[in-house]
Amino acid sequence: MNLILLGPPGSGKGTQAKLLSQHFQLNHISSGELLRQEVVQNTPKGKLIAQIMNQGELVPFDTVLDLILKQINTSPNGFILDGTPRDLSQAEHMDWFFNQNHIHLDTVIYYQLDDPTALKRLANRAREENRSDDTPQIHRERLRIYHQKTQPVIDYYQKQHKLVTIDARPDIDTIFANTLKLIPSK
Repeated sequence: MNLILLGPPGSGKGTQAKLLSQHFQLNHISSGELLRQEVVQNTPKGKLIAQIMNQGELVPFDTVLDLILKQINTSPNGFILDGTPRDLSQAEHMDWFFNQNHIHLDTVIYYQLDDPTALKRLANRAREENRSDDTPQIHRERLRIYHQKTQPVIDYYQKQHKLVTIDARPDIDTIFANTLKLIPSK
């Protein structure tokens, strides 16, 4: 089973990806986590990624794709992509890549969340995790970019009849139970 998880920052898609990966024995591939690992390694590429992330902007897709492709190839039971694709051209490129490599995308899960709730969750996460890329200004910028660039991705997958929408406002367990109900079983 191969899944993509979409949703605004703070929607809990990373938490749900971890739960789903354990439940279905899937490889959880978080583009954000892979990028943060590059930053921690302090390589020249990592320094450039840090600069881009600290401005609240999106890292170029070629860089992200380079990191996630290594992970996709090590996924015998399937994978969950968390945080990718982030814009329409990335979604189209991802479809092309999947077709070229005979990879079937089963479902795209969209965790829908309003901006005030997202901002509140992001502020809480910033305090709990002490992440340098989590400031109120960057939160607002990420949400702006999300609405501008990622919303068309949701429409793209909806037209392909691959999208399921989950209300991301309830607690973690309720969201997970609701997700399991909507994922087509294999």
